[in-house]
Amino acid sequence: MRDQSIVTPESAAQGGPANAARPGGSRYRERLVLGFGLFFLFFVFYMGTAVINTPTFRNVAAIPVMSMPLGMFLSLAVFPVSWVLIIIYFIRWR
Repeated sequence: MRDQSIVTPESAAQGGPANAARPGGSRYRERLVLGFGLFFLFFVFYMGTAVINTPTFRNVAAIPVMSMPLGMFLSLAVFPVSWVLIIIYFIRWR
């Protein structure tokens, strides 16, 4: 049985002796960053859409995009954007 305190090239690639006992340690961190990163992107898009649709930004929301107001276009785009982010999540999760 190998001593876990010795740093080998394999354990160094996984983050040193602390992660040598947990081979999935760096993979867990990648998935954590991926999940929170995609959530942050969606949150910014969703909140931006909500802010643009307030009375204060009425003029911005009225800008025509594809023959409809920008506010309506962004509101309708919330679900497709979330689906794209879910697909990215599942592809990168593997």
